[in-house]
Amino acid sequence: MKRKLVTSVLSIALTFGLAGCGDKTTPTGNSSSVTPTIADSKKEDAITLKLAMWDSDSGFLDSWTKKVKEFSNVMPNVKMEVETFKSDGDYLQAMKVRLAANELPDIIELKPNFINDFKAELLPLDDLSVTSKNTKAKQFAVDGKVLALPMISFPELVYYHPSVFKELNLSVPTTWEQFVSALTTIKKAGKYQPYAMGGKDSWPNYPFNEFMPMLASGDENYYDKIAAMDKPFDKGTPFYQAYSDIQKLYDAKVMGADPLGLSNDQATGLFEAKKAAVIAAGLWYLPQYQAKVGNIDDLAAFPLPARHSETEPLKVMTFTDNFFGINNKSKNKEAAKKFQEWMFGSDAYTFYVNKKQSNSVMDGVKADVPFLNDFYKTNKFEEFNYRPGGENFNKYVNAIQLDWKKLGQEMMGGTALDKISNDLNNNWTKARASK
Repeated sequence: MKRKLVTSVLSIALTFGLAGCGDKTTPTGNSSSVTPTIADSKKEDAITLKLAMWDSDSGFLDSWTKKVKEFSNVMPNVKMEVETFKSDGDYLQAMKVRLAANELPDIIELKPNFINDFKAELLPLDDLSVTSKNTKAKQFAVDGKVLALPMISFPELVYYHPSVFKELNLSVPTTWEQFVSALTTIKKAGKYQPYAMGGKDSWPNYPFNEFMPMLASGDENYYDKIAAMDKPFDKGTPFYQAYSDIQKLYDAKVMGADPLGLSNDQATGLFEAKKAAVIAAGLWYLPQYQAKVGNIDDLAAFPLPARHSETEPLKVMTFTDNFFGINNKSKNKEAAKKFQEWMFGSDAYTFYVNKKQSNSVMDGVKADVPFLNDFYKTNKFEEFNYRPGGENFNKYVNAIQLDWKKLGQEMMGGTALDKISNDLNNNWTKARASK
């Protein structure tokens, strides 16, 4: 035991005290100005760094929290305090309350569409060595400044049980009509719930209600384009076309007797118990499924077929996520910078992407995700990168409190598409006129 402890301490000291060694999990770039050493940290006063984050996977939250606290092994004067939330919605609401009270944590996690909301509170990170090694960071810069660094990117998938499709003689759908038809066939068979929807939590409908209008537009800058329109939700628009397709899915009643009465945990539980045949989610769901089921022997995935003809390109939403930024009012900005360097430039980063089973966004680091590699080999598609929209778009979204996922709940509850469209257009036009 003593020998193992000595080896561990020496390993940490070597990893952060030296600048080379070329291993893919060691710090990237020349970060000597901000990368901490144990000797230096002993000279500093004791401080507490507060970090806030969310994840629907409680197992991941526990393991990552433990990993984050290892930073104290590198800087003994720093105590890491981690606050976790189960959903990004609850997290965002809490952070907005903290913002109003000027009590944001030192380090905050952000989705790409949160960055604009918090841009005035975020410290530019362009001077960090890991920023230049992050392949996605500059794509999400605000006013030319990198305000938060993403951890991962991943495709959005439709997971299914191959055994169910084989039993019911179903082919993998490649158009929207085929998708709804396959689910309807599963419903008629009566043995399985076709689609597992946890509509009570609202957010699980995001692959449909949030992403499909963007896919229908074929334009990664769709949000910025509709910011310049008075009525972007009219008939004939990508929004209306996509929501018409979504309405057909909800009207087919393939999500169980009461999709609004099930939480996400209950819905995924049905899928994991093979009581439901299909569920749409990002690659982030893979480790959750594997942890609960114990294997992925009866799990495969196909792209959400948001098209009407096989002659149209099949596009897959690719999402860059889990951004981390520093509160520019933090009293511990330098320590927070060193933490960012450690998180993105050490074995902590490899630990994160492998736990999340997602694509790496750091040069020189490859995630070990065989399931994803198989998905790329099996399916032919074009990547469609999610873009969160700029200042004007987010200003109007906040003004009318637009929540795509709540619209999905309304649709599942029976609200007519024309009412949703008219209300959105009226509110959007007023927001543009008043700003």
